[in-house]
Amino acid sequence: MKKNVYMTGYLPLFSIILFSSGFAIYFERLLIDKLRYFGVYQGMRELFPDHVIHLSVGFCLFLLFFMGFAALKLLSDTLTHLSLFFFSRDSEGTLIQQGKNGGWFFFAGGMLSIILNHSILLLCMVFGVASLVYFFYFLLKIGSSLSTAGIMGMVFMHLFFWTGFSLLVVYTVMRLYNAFVAAIT
Repeated sequence: MKKNVYMTGYLPLFSIILFSSGFAIYFERLLIDKLRYFGVYQGMRELFPDHVIHLSVGFCLFLLFFMGFAALKLLSDTLTHLSLFFFSRDSEGTLIQQGKNGGWFFFAGGMLSIILNHSILLLCMVFGVASLVYFFYFLLKIGSSLSTAGIMGMVFMHLFFWTGFSLLVVYTVMRLYNAFVAAIT
């Protein structure tokens, strides 16, 4: 039986959809509870039925998470290609193809995120574990084609980028939060 390299091309899209759904379900419940707590939900019920409110909030959250995960995938793919450009001698793109089957880890993680959508900690842990397992699987698959310095270069490039990116996001959110609190008081 001939193996088709495009067979797993749908996995990133389905993984993004599953993770977005898991996070959107959790935050939809949280947001509806907060709307009830502040008394806004009762006013919304006078205009719309319950199911319309839930679907609208859930869909908007799904879109936000979908855009966020799609942007993370774009950054990840770009960083992977850039690190292979710097640290490998492959000019045909065969190393990228060797790691494509790792998308199953994200797909399985997305399925778990649907099941474990009652806890934000579990959702984040599933996403983090799926990301780490995929990265180590990718390194294992391409490791025979890279030198030790190339593998270390890839690991440190990804480590520095994602650490810097995370710190920048946290810093920006903290600055916005502080500006918001200062404007309220």
